Amino acid sequence: MSTIVRHYDKKTGKTRVYESTPHYDPVTKQSRPKRKYLGTLDPETGELIPSSGRRGRTSSSDNKTTNTATDSSSSRIKSLEKSLADKNDEISALQSEIKALRATIRSFEKICSSISAILTKVPDNL
Repeated sequence: MSTIVRHYDKKTGKTRVYESTPHYDPVTKQSRPKRKYLGTLDPETGELIPSSGRRGRTSSSDNKTTNTATDSSSSRIKSLEKSLADKNDEISALQSEIKALRATIRSFEKICSSISAILTKVPDNL
């Protein structure tokens, strides 16, 4: 004995239709409904818009892309690859600049330490 159940979703404003069959749950010792999704109701005509009968989302092979989408995505990929190469070049240039600046800092530290050593040897009574 199945019944048709209509469930209205307030967020989306859609009415979903289910086929409900009773099922006895021995744990709770109560009857629980088992629902099978049938589709949605058309708000204007009140007719049932049936589901595809399959569960879950459609596979990506069902969602065919057009050539323009493929062309735009391939051009986007090429532009991103070029941008990535430019960024990698910029990173390597900045890393070499950092290396040179660190060498300069080390040479300044050596000069400062030698000046400090000379100043400690000078007598204070001058």
